[in-house]
Amino acid sequence: MADRSFRHRVEHTRNKHSRAICKGDTIIIRLARNLSRTEEQEHIQNLLRRMTHLVLQERQKTMINPFDHLLNGGQTQTVRLASGRRMHLSMTPGLRTKAERTARGWNIAVSPQIRRKALHRFLWSLVAKAEEERIEKLVCSINQATLRVPVREVRLRFASTQWGSCSPKGVLTLNVALLFLPSSLLRYVIIHELAHRIHANHSPAYWREVERVLPQYRRAYKALQEYRLPQA
Repeated sequence: MADRSFRHRVEHTRNKHSRAICKGDTIIIRLARNLSRTEEQEHIQNLLRRMTHLVLQERQKTMINPFDHLLNGGQTQTVRLASGRRMHLSMTPGLRTKAERTARGWNIAVSPQIRRKALHRFLWSLVAKAEEERIEKLVCSINQATLRVPVREVRLRFASTQWGSCSPKGVLTLNVALLFLPSSLLRYVIIHELAHRIHANHSPAYWREVERVLPQYRRAYKALQEYRLPQA
């Protein structure tokens, strides 16, 4: 039975298939077109039960939320990356949102118009800007020691849906949230994405390639599942 602590809302759509998403504490059921009243009730109950289970599983994971103090009204905060580097962030009111680099981190002027979601993304972008060169060198070093595949560019970005990606043109993008996880997990994601330069899928051949250079990849993969991607 679905957990009653979750509110739910039903939307009728013109889609071929019913689906469910979760926003905050509300599960939104989007029903397919041309369903009978009985079919609608079956879809609602099944999707609500399934989504509740997934959300509860997700909430048991460790949230990566290094800027919580600033996002809840704090003016200064020092965040610590997994590498040991500390970054001091100081926020003051300003006409527009901008940041000035300091020896310790960033001085940030915050516009009164900026929304929480935009500020959250802005804070992540500052960490990415400070660390991108180091991560690019790290990717190059790991690549040379393992797969030796062509990489066109390395990007460090905030994302709320995936830890990394690799485009067909060799652009490797890593989630900046990885900088707050153990270095072994960062290394695993880098190798995971580099291997996509050989196999652009998750076929058995792909996983054999990953295992060839990282025999304990399953352990890292499992550990990564214990973390929740940050939500802006």
